[in-house]
Amino acid sequence: MLKKPFRLTKTRDFKLLGVKGRSVYGPYLVMRVRTVPAGEGLKVAFITSTKVFKKAVDRNRVKRRLRALVQGFLPEIPKNIHLLFIVRQEALAASHANLAAELKRLLAKISEALAKPPQLSPRARKMQIRPAAKA
Repeated sequence: MLKKPFRLTKTRDFKLLGVKGRSVYGPYLVMRVRTVPAGEGLKVAFITSTKVFKKAVDRNRVKRRLRALVQGFLPEIPKNIHLLFIVRQEALAASHANLAAELKRLLAKISEALAKPPQLSPRARKMQIRPAAKA
């Protein structure tokens, strides 16, 4: 279980990840990463959509498996970032070893992702306010 200080819970932080985060894509997960001031520390969250996983049992199982894996990787993760993992349907059938390898690959790409400019998430693009038409 991922301890409370490492959980990302504030709506504001989720929105900032959508606007200022960088994405890294994989077959089982999409990782959004954003740097934060040193005082905030490392925080991690998981999103399992009801569109992807119809049953709550499946959503909770995948999140529980990923939380346990992330707990093991905590010493290797930089301390001044927020991470958001968006779980894909393929993660439910993936073996523990495959999920661990995927998570390790994504975490290794954090520094590469942070070097890129921020990009809006698809949801943030939809929610952007359009400029008013000139009269």
